[in-house]
Amino acid sequence: MNYKLGGSFNSIVNMILREEKGYTYGARTGFSGSFIPGPFAASSSVQSRVTLESVQIFKDSMTSYRDGVSAGDLEFTKSALVKSNARRFETLGSLMSMLDTIVTYDFPDDYIKKQEEIARNMTLERLKELAQKYIHPDRMIYLIVGDAATQLEPLEKLGFGKPVLIKY
Repeated sequence: MNYKLGGSFNSIVNMILREEKGYTYGARTGFSGSFIPGPFAASSSVQSRVTLESVQIFKDSMTSYRDGVSAGDLEFTKSALVKSNARRFETLGSLMSMLDTIVTYDFPDDYIKKQEEIARNMTLERLKELAQKYIHPDRMIYLIVGDAATQLEPLEKLGFGKPVLIKY
């Protein structure tokens, strides 16, 4: 579900922040976790002068992503995810990593095929449902590291209340 939003180089957030605006070398979103569910995070390193606009782009992108993607974007995502599995079998290291995942999480031997089935069977409706369930830009904690003298006050414009300065 996250692939088009921020899980690939051609993702929405990377295309806007890197390719269109030139603010960063990379922007991404993703889920992390292991035996317990982990957080959803969005991140990038941008120039200080564009902090507010960059955070707004993340917020707006996540908000609009909850409304769904185009059929073309879904088909591209399906194709990219299925084709990328070939790399999982290219090297001894990648094979060992896959076997480690199978053993660690007690996955069936054919879990890669099952993942491919999930990708192939993804629908626009299901993707939208998942995005609405797991992506909540209005409930996220936004951690911005940068020049407080120039960036702290403008960040109030995001509508999240008064930013809290954490000094270390």
